[in-house]
Amino acid sequence: MSSSKGGADKAQARVEWLREQIAHHNYRYYVLDSPEISDAQWDELYRELEQLEASHPELITPDSPTQRVGGAVLPQFAQVTHRMPMTSLDNALTDAEFKAFDERLRKLLAGGADGGLFAAGETALEYFCEPKLDGLAVSLEFENGAFVRGATRGDGSVGEDITANIQTLRPLPIRLKDSSFSGTVRGEVFIRTLDFEKLNAAQKASGGQVYANPRNTAAGSLRQLDPSITASRPLSIFIYALVDAQRYGLKSQSESIEFMRGLGLPVNPEGRVCKGAQEVLDYHDELARRRSLYPGEDADALPYAIDGMVVKYNDLTKWEELGFTAKAPRFMLAFKWPEQEASTRLNNVSFSISRTGVYSPVAELEPVNIQGVTVARATLHNLDEIERLDLMLGDEVFVKRGGEVIPKITGRTARERDGSEKPIVYPDSCQHCATTLVIDERAHNWACPNRVCPGRLAQRIAYFCSRDVMDIEGLSERTAVRLVEAGLVKDIDDLYRLTREQLTALEKFGDVSADNTLAVINGSRSRPLWRVIVALEIPQVGSQTAKLLARHFGSLEALGNASEEQLMEVYSVGKLIAQEIRAWFEVPGNAELCRRLGEVGLKVSEAAAGEGGGPQPFAGRTVVLTGTISFATREQLKEWLELNGATASDSVSKKTGLVIAGPGAGSKLAKAEQLGVPVWDEAKLIEFMLSEPSSPEQKPEWWPNAK
Repeated sequence: MSSSKGGADKAQARVEWLREQIAHHNYRYYVLDSPEISDAQWDELYRELEQLEASHPELITPDSPTQRVGGAVLPQFAQVTHRMPMTSLDNALTDAEFKAFDERLRKLLAGGADGGLFAAGETALEYFCEPKLDGLAVSLEFENGAFVRGATRGDGSVGEDITANIQTLRPLPIRLKDSSFSGTVRGEVFIRTLDFEKLNAAQKASGGQVYANPRNTAAGSLRQLDPSITASRPLSIFIYALVDAQRYGLKSQSESIEFMRGLGLPVNPEGRVCKGAQEVLDYHDELARRRSLYPGEDADALPYAIDGMVVKYNDLTKWEELGFTAKAPRFMLAFKWPEQEASTRLNNVSFSISRTGVYSPVAELEPVNIQGVTVARATLHNLDEIERLDLMLGDEVFVKRGGEVIPKITGRTARERDGSEKPIVYPDSCQHCATTLVIDERAHNWACPNRVCPGRLAQRIAYFCSRDVMDIEGLSERTAVRLVEAGLVKDIDDLYRLTREQLTALEKFGDVSADNTLAVINGSRSRPLWRVIVALEIPQVGSQTAKLLARHFGSLEALGNASEEQLMEVYSVGKLIAQEIRAWFEVPGNAELCRRLGEVGLKVSEAAAGEGGGPQPFAGRTVVLTGTISFATREQLKEWLELNGATASDSVSKKTGLVIAGPGAGSKLAKAEQLGVPVWDEAKLIEFMLSEPSSPEQKPEWWPNAK
């Protein structure tokens, strides 16, 4: 009897641990966009929980991750009256229209009952801006930290109850970090670009329906009477509004976003405070550029479709005073890009190559004028897109352009083919190095496997020099192209063999430019080992995994010699990542590249954790940064903290060991003080840094000086 009870107790303890781990990793993956384990490892946790609950059904609870999908088909959706109407937004389609909105808001604020905040034309307004997702708006209610109801926008006053379907969304926590929170939030459900492509590929492989676009697919998925169908769709969600935010002591939209992030809700990391109309216009232009990039090829690309930017006056305390027009709030608007479609002829398809070797098709069009701009090229993304659109050379096609976005082909016109059309043919060998192309399963495109292919080398050099890799400031892709074309750089290690004479021989490359370029290149030799690992471009190995690998193995040689089993001893490295690492080192030439990087002075080894490494003053502590530190960026400080043993986090909880708060700190600082978490200001941080003995990689160029 006691043995049976002991087994049940162990099962319950294991179930609770698994649920806690799954919730933690869902939060890391969906909210922080910083996963600690691989998908395969997450699946192992989930399967173990399923098996334990199957063996011990008495342990199943409604908020278990396994209970997100119910088996019953829902009746017709019930109606839900929104506690506060979900209003539509006025639109601005041009810079002039947004400036008119800004000026109108300034005048309203200047003429308020209290005499206004300022005289019109004097002080810049502060706005909170974030991408306007092309999805479906929903309202979500929580009681005592638990999700209890979800509804569609409907007509703004009354929506449909889709609670069972919303509950299947993995990015949305069923229970919040703060069990005392009760209230309503608003969000947008959407499908990421690459997830949508994978969904359509699976549909095509199984002979199912190919969906038209992510927005309609997301909306249709949420209105399924069978929640298991909703659960099978790759839906994501970002929360963008807290209803009656002032009730929680919040005074700005940016504070409410941080508050919701602290609850564990997924909020868009692209949200940004902009001071004045010009900063809003600049961010609008930035988003226009980034929405034109393809997520599978460019790290700066937005991973989802957007049709504009939502701009909100950041001061919540003035929203009620500003009020509403007949249909929309006066304190926010949707700043969109006007889109226009035209038809033209598809003359040819050319192919561009990325740093990973993937060939992307580019449509060469009969030039057509769209919104005053002559369009002659459009993106086609990949093989699947060409097949989905059923394109041939000579077809008459529709082309859409929005703002500064690279145009895209949306389909063929109704004109019938006359037999003169020709199929689109991919090259079978690389146009830059003649290497036979192979299929890249991730990108659904042909790819060149030659690592030193001249076509991909310049982009590899630019990636190597980027801030998140070796941080060689000022060495642009344009410079990389010139170095490759001149034959001065044939692989990344050649950067460190460049001479002043070689650089000054290049056109428009004077003595000063050459000296500056050599200085930033040579300065990067002291970058820590984890950055060198990231620079190798091993699939699935980002900065977090690279840091763990560097700490565990201590050198590229040890990493390259490690077996899959030894690699899997590293926290967050599962079988799939271990296989990718082994496969990379087994490619002829990669181990030789590592040796050459050591020859030119890069840090290819350093003391592994527990093997005589430097001091780890933050070992075992979770540290949160908030506000602005004058002498370093947040990324620089996070890197330094992690090198000193800390776990850098974006949210404050009871487990937080330290909060470092600079000027401008908001809700995170308030929560730290409420929970009794130790807080350092900038002066305390500088005092600590100047008193600590530090090895070279722990004392970078931005290190503060004694004052």
